[in-house]
Amino acid sequence: YLSNKHLLKFGYDYTHHRMTPTLASATSDTTEFKTDKISKKYSHEMAWYVQHEWEISKKVKLDMGFRLSFFQHIGPYKEINGMDTIQYKRGKAIQPYVGYEPRLAMRYAINESSSIKTGLSLNYQYIHLVSNSNSTLPTDVWVQSTARVKPQQALQFNLGYFKNFKENMYEMSVEFYYKLLWNQIEYTESYVSELDVDPELSYVFGKGKAYGAEFFIRKNKGKLNGWIGYTISRSDRKFSNLNNGNVFPTKYDRPHDLSVNLAYNLNNEWQFGTTFVYASGNTMTPVIGAFVTEGALGFIYGKRNSYRIPAYHRMDLSLTYTPIPKRKPNRRWQSSYNFSIYNVYSRKNVYFIYNKIKGSIASGDIRVQPIQVSLFPIIPSFTWNFKF
Repeated sequence: YLSNKHLLKFGYDYTHHRMTPTLASATSDTTEFKTDKISKKYSHEMAWYVQHEWEISKKVKLDMGFRLSFFQHIGPYKEINGMDTIQYKRGKAIQPYVGYEPRLAMRYAINESSSIKTGLSLNYQYIHLVSNSNSTLPTDVWVQSTARVKPQQALQFNLGYFKNFKENMYEMSVEFYYKLLWNQIEYTESYVSELDVDPELSYVFGKGKAYGAEFFIRKNKGKLNGWIGYTISRSDRKFSNLNNGNVFPTKYDRPHDLSVNLAYNLNNEWQFGTTFVYASGNTMTPVIGAFVTEGALGFIYGKRNSYRIPAYHRMDLSLTYTPIPKRKPNRRWQSSYNFSIYNVYSRKNVYFIYNKIKGSIASGDIRVQPIQVSLFPIIPSFTWNFKF
């Protein structure tokens, strides 16, 4: 604390990464294939940061910060550059990256109950999430930056209005954001995983943007309390060698996302609760046809991430009973009983979609039928919680 109006924060962090994004094995007769040796990646990640909070006046507060990040990819690693292959030994420094990450935020208090907040920040991310758009299965993998995979960058701007009213019984906010993204990562068109082939060779890189608005309201006091949050947003990508260079939505582009969480306290012993969630479905690249060439089956794909699976939504209910002992209300042993119902109306949300092949390859009469697989229908449960 430099003074009552100046607060300085600073620090350092370090992480050693050992990542295995892909594990696969197969056996053919007496021959065994494994990918665990070629998939592992190692690195050092560290950062130094400083942040200065300055209360200029009762209405204006400024938050200035700077973060210097450093990422070092180390061996063992096999770098393939065209026809040349370079083998790095364990611990050998391969590719360093340095990130300069400034950020600036400001809060302006309109009055005691409402304020405006805005911020601008530049961020680096050295660990990447790679999604396969040809599958709705949860096959996403985390990969680190290497000599081939550059760190992602994001420039984000946000502006929000925040207000409390009725003696802080209610709080609400509306916030807008816009983010520019560089060095985004995707698989190549019609990517198929191969044993003993580093998936890093199948990555392509591009840019993107994400923008949206978030609306939130919460009730903090009274018998009925809870919150409602709604986000409307878009997330797009543009790769020169994907989708003919045209913009396409990401796998996790969800235009609408709604969450409702409410609790009603009947008295000190009985509490009712309900949760409702709704989200637009993920996108995927659909199979629009199939063909047979020299006895082998191939697929024809539509535009990248041009199909959106059905929306995800469900409602949960709960009833909690917390008995209060009349003789010893403050005794050390306390317990509660909860009865809940997950997915009350048994919504069949899509877990993944696979393509069922109908017809005969010999006759050339091939049809592709997408099949939806759902998990977790209505599930009742009973829980006894106790502490002592």
